[in-house]
Amino acid sequence: MRLDLSTRSNPWLGPRRGLPLLALALAALLPGRIEGLSDLRTGSGPARAQAPAQMPVQPGGAPPAAMPLRDGLVALPHVSPVLAAPVRGNPLGDDRPGEGRLLAEVTRRQAEIDRRERGLEAREARLQAAESLARQQIAELARLREEVERLVMRESAASEADIDALVALYVNMRPQQAAKVLERLEPPRAAVILLKIPDRQAGPILAQMEPPAALALTQEIAGRREAFRVVN
Repeated sequence: MRLDLSTRSNPWLGPRRGLPLLALALAALLPGRIEGLSDLRTGSGPARAQAPAQMPVQPGGAPPAAMPLRDGLVALPHVSPVLAAPVRGNPLGDDRPGEGRLLAEVTRRQAEIDRRERGLEAREARLQAAESLARQQIAELARLREEVERLVMRESAASEADIDALVALYVNMRPQQAAKVLERLEPPRAAVILLKIPDRQAGPILAQMEPPAALALTQEIAGRREAFRVVN
């Protein structure tokens, strides 16, 4: 038995009843299509979650192009505000005037330190030269002192011998004659000779001298004895 599906034998597929069924089917599909369009416009839903992985960022910071979808729909790309912001210059570049001033200050201080170091080196060299010269002068003075001491000892020995000879001469003279000679000598020289003469003979000689000469000679002898006690 053959089933006749024509509109004549099937009353549900007739022109009057088939159109309402088609309208109901389209009405059932229309909300889903409208919801998909709303998600694409607002950037929510699965299309927004898959957009970053499917649309890489263009080089140079440019936003990616729009991606066409099926059925004539276009998905607008979602660009991050950080990527969409304009590219700034190097923060460490020439647009920081403080860095230039800091570099200039560091250069100036380094030059000042170098100048002071050179000054200290020159001063140290002068001090070393002065120390070397001082050592040479000290050595020369020590040599001269030794030579002077030898000469003084030699002269002292000769003078001592001469004084001893004069003392022996004055001792053999009479007190009046010895007093006349000592009065003509300078007090320091006369005191040296009179101190060499024994006291028992020096007293009569001093008594025969003129009072001013005797006073000057006495003061000279007293000063020498005082100095001798202070030294000892």
